Amino acid sequence: MSEVFAEAQRELASLLERHAARPREALVQLLLMALEREELVSVGYRESLMVPRLRAMPIDDEVREIIRHALVWTWKDEEMHSLYIRGTLLRLGSLPLRLKCMATQAAGAVAGWASSAVQHTRWRQAPLSRLLAGLITTAGSVLGKLPKAVREQLQFGPFRLFCLFNIELEQASELSWVHIVRLAEQEPDFTPATLDDFRRVIDDEARHGQVFAILAEALDSDDRLVPGETPASLAAKLRGVGEHYLSRAHRGTRAVENPLGSGGRVWCRRGETAEEKVALFRRLLDESGLRERLAERARFLGRPLPEMRVAIKPTFMLGYHRKDRSPITDPALIAELAAWLREQGCTEVSVVEGRNIYGQFYRHRSVGEVARYFGIESPHFRVVDLAEEQVPHRYSRGMAQATIGRSWKEADFRITFGKLRSHPVDVALLSVANLESVGARSDEFLFVERQADRATALMMLLDDFPPHFALLEGYDLAPDGLVGMMGSPRPRTPRRLYAGADALAVDMVAARHLGVRDPGESSLLTAANHWFGGWSARVEVVGCDEPLRDWRGPYSNELWAMMSFCALAMYVFGSGRGVRFVPEMDEEAFPPIAPESWFLRFRRRNIRALVGLRHPRRASEDQAAAAGSQ
Repeated sequence: MSEVFAEAQRELASLLERHAARPREALVQLLLMALEREELVSVGYRESLMVPRLRAMPIDDEVREIIRHALVWTWKDEEMHSLYIRGTLLRLGSLPLRLKCMATQAAGAVAGWASSAVQHTRWRQAPLSRLLAGLITTAGSVLGKLPKAVREQLQFGPFRLFCLFNIELEQASELSWVHIVRLAEQEPDFTPATLDDFRRVIDDEARHGQVFAILAEALDSDDRLVPGETPASLAAKLRGVGEHYLSRAHRGTRAVENPLGSGGRVWCRRGETAEEKVALFRRLLDESGLRERLAERARFLGRPLPEMRVAIKPTFMLGYHRKDRSPITDPALIAELAAWLREQGCTEVSVVEGRNIYGQFYRHRSVGEVARYFGIESPHFRVVDLAEEQVPHRYSRGMAQATIGRSWKEADFRITFGKLRSHPVDVALLSVANLESVGARSDEFLFVERQADRATALMMLLDDFPPHFALLEGYDLAPDGLVGMMGSPRPRTPRRLYAGADALAVDMVAARHLGVRDPGESSLLTAANHWFGGWSARVEVVGCDEPLRDWRGPYSNELWAMMSFCALAMYVFGSGRGVRFVPEMDEEAFPPIAPESWFLRFRRRNIRALVGLRHPRRASEDQAAAAGSQ
């Protein structure tokens, strides 16, 4: 099947020759070509397609899972590449280029669906899909978009042939990216970080070709393992390409280095009154193994506890008014945690946070100022603004995230101390999501020109700088509803506190208590499953293991479900880059940077009314006014 690669070489040579005098135009055309191809394969490698195909193969479950995870990570790589190229082109170009970029991506998605339907679906399984896919591929051939060599390979056959076909596609992509890097190095618009990401794509494509070659060599023409190949030998070969192509069971990562996905015990303590909160929290710290984890980490690093640098990441930058403290981690519990750590001998304790989009519209929104406003102060810790100490870092996986807060990076022991909150896209925002702001500001991964999505950016942080322990607070004030992560007019009082070494396991238990039946309902938990080799089945709950009966998730009613489904698109395209979607800020403490026009005020108020975002006093005033009018 070398003709596929030869055809790609001819197409590339022709493009470079046509634009030999216009290197920038050649670069743009190569990026558009790469965007279409990356989108095509990201659709063609998708998990929902690969799982049924693997299920039908005559291999045992262990082999099937090894192949599945190798393909899943290849798919996730290609998704990241596609989004990164689109963001790069949108940041580069004029309106015509932006429109062409979106059309090219759409064409790649359609082509990816059609080619995968032809290669992985029999006529008797889905005749309508096969018919439509055949029409699309025929049209592509007539229009000259589908080379003859590629068209000849688009047919249902052994999975081994699919792997051999993709070896050549990955080689062609790698060659194209080599030329993209060569041309981009001559253009001043491309930063060193962007060039580094481009080179990362070259490496990724080379690894993908190796993965497909390993799979092709392991399977015979009937899609069985060849004689002498075993699950262990197959896993060992894939490990040589990269451990992230394997499930956690086949990786060598130790829990002391990165506990995510390791499972184990999750403690959940439930109180009865507000008065017992601090005592119950201290009991949780004593019982949940935090002391043992600190000691284990100290031994691993060869460092005594008094020299251990501990970073605590709570959440309080979405706090907007003292009247609504629901979106912030309880300041009394932050102080109690720091005091407890001091008692264990830890003298260097930092409470770290990062700035968010509110700082684009309101003054005095530095981490230190917001911390003082909410009373997050103690002699047992120092408050660190991670936005002021971002340092460059080359992440081991992923794209577009290029910095990290120094205090989080250099900490010997990291604790995520999240808040029990609902979220319209992720269903719940818990201890894993709490770490979004330790790198670049999270809104950099939200809008249409983003080069990575927020899940990818977060997983990159977790992969290289994971928390060693997770705490989750949902005691007095826990915001539920459609946009609970921003606040709530009527927060719940779950009286619950969670703890565990594996933040992912803590979140799975808490999410189940909030009514999330399948972790896959949360996009962040799904991303964590892909990045860290699967959800651990070895999770034991110590203490309360009952659902919260009065919790209102974002899918609690039909209207909220519909709004949650549209939430991301509404925010990306309808929020004016976030300016229209802000809560009722305490403007005495956080005055607006620019005067609020009557039209902006009108839109903000309508959005708040639509999503039910009122601080508690305003909510009670609205209820009283409604009652008085009756």
